Amino acid sequence: MPDAHFPSVPSMSARDAAAEIAAKFSAAGHTAYFAGGCVRDELLQLSPTDFDIATSATTEQIRAIFPKARGVGESFGVILVHHKGRVVEVASFRADGRYVDGRRPEDIEIGDEITDANRRDFTINGLFMNPATGDIIDHVNGRADIQNKILRAINNPDARLSEDRLRVLRAVRFAARFGLIIEPKTEAAIRAHAHELRGVSRERVGQELRRMIAHASRVEALQLIESLGLAPSTLLETAPPTSLRKVRTLGTTLAISTAPSPHPETMQAQQLATVLATWMLDRESALPWQERVSKWTSALVLSNKERDFLTNTLQLQATLPQWNTFTKALQKRTASNASFLDALHVFATDAPEVAARIHLDFQTLQKEGISPTPWLCGDDLIAMGLRAGPNFRRILDAVYDAQLEEKISSKADATALAKQLSNT
Repeated sequence: MPDAHFPSVPSMSARDAAAEIAAKFSAAGHTAYFAGGCVRDELLQLSPTDFDIATSATTEQIRAIFPKARGVGESFGVILVHHKGRVVEVASFRADGRYVDGRRPEDIEIGDEITDANRRDFTINGLFMNPATGDIIDHVNGRADIQNKILRAINNPDARLSEDRLRVLRAVRFAARFGLIIEPKTEAAIRAHAHELRGVSRERVGQELRRMIAHASRVEALQLIESLGLAPSTLLETAPPTSLRKVRTLGTTLAISTAPSPHPETMQAQQLATVLATWMLDRESALPWQERVSKWTSALVLSNKERDFLTNTLQLQATLPQWNTFTKALQKRTASNASFLDALHVFATDAPEVAARIHLDFQTLQKEGISPTPWLCGDDLIAMGLRAGPNFRRILDAVYDAQLEEKISSKADATALAKQLSNT
C-alpha cells in the first residue's frame, strides 16, 4: 500500500529531488554530493535513474534534518530519504573496516570525502558531484579514466577484489556496458581472484549475470567472462574457454517470444534462457544437456520459469531438424511452445537457411491459427456417454490433430469423429 506520508506519484525528477535533499544538508552546514554511479553516468552522457548522496552528516544528523527517513543499512551509515515521491539513498562519508566474509566490512568508521572515495571499487565509481554547481570532486583520478575509457580498481586491485568477491563480475559488467579497457593490474587481479567467485552467494552471481544479459552489451560481457577465466566459477562448470561463436552469431538483438508478453518478467526470463541456451551449446561438455540445465539452475539460482524456458529452448534444438517430416498438426503443436521463436533463433546460429524456411512455415501456420481452443474436452466425451479412462487422451488428441489439420471445421464434426474413434 502507498505510504500516507509520501506521495505515490513523483512530483519532480529523481535528479531534482536528490538536489533538493543535498541543498537541505548544505543549508544545515554539511557537505553533500551526488556519489558513485549517477556521477559516472552523467559524465558518460547517460541518463541516471537513481541518484545517491554522500554527506558529511552523521546518521543522527541525517535523521534530525529528515525525521521521516528510514534506515536501510544504518550500521553502514545508509538512510533512505523520501522527498516528493522519490526515494534517495543517503550515506555518511565513511571508511570501511576489515572485510571478513568477502562481501561486507566488519565495521565502519565515520570518515571524510577522501576516505569515502578511496573505499569504493573502481575509479569510475569513486567520483562526487556538487549538485548546486555541477563541479566534479575527484580524489581517485576517475574522470581521466572515464575520458580514456579505462576500468581501474581504486588503489590496490587485489585488496579491492578480495573485499567483495563479486567485484570480479561487476568489473566485467562495467567494462562491457561502457566500452572500457580493463587496466592491466586490475585485469591480473581479476584472473587471480576468479576462483573466489565460487564462494559468493549464488543468488548474487545470478543477479549480476542477469544484469549483463539484459543489456545490449551482453555479447561483450560473456566474451570477457570467458577470456578472463571467470566462466568456471560463474557456472560451476569446468570446460575449456570458448570463442562463443553461437553467442556472437545470435547477436545483441533478440526476438524473445512467439507473441509479445504483457509481463516484463516473462520476457526477461525468455531472453535470459535464449542467451544461456546458446552459451551452453558453445561450451563443450560431455554431460547431457539435461544435467547441465540442473547444474546451471543451481549455479545461477534460476527461477522455475527461467529453468523451464531454458529446458524448452534446448529440447527444441533436437526437434527442429526434423521439422519437414512433421505433419501440420505436429508442426502447430511444436510452434505453440512459448520458447519456439527463441529456440529458432538459437537454431539459426548453426542452420540459418533452414531456420528461415521454418520461420516462413511458422508465419503461414500462424495465419491459420497455431493453437485454437479445442472443440472437445473430457466433459464432452462423458456427455456422449463415454467412460473416462486412458482412451480419452487418444480420442482427444486425434480430434484435436484433425482440427489443427483443418480436416474438421466445427464442434459437430469433432463430436462425430470422437464417436467414430470410440468404436475403434
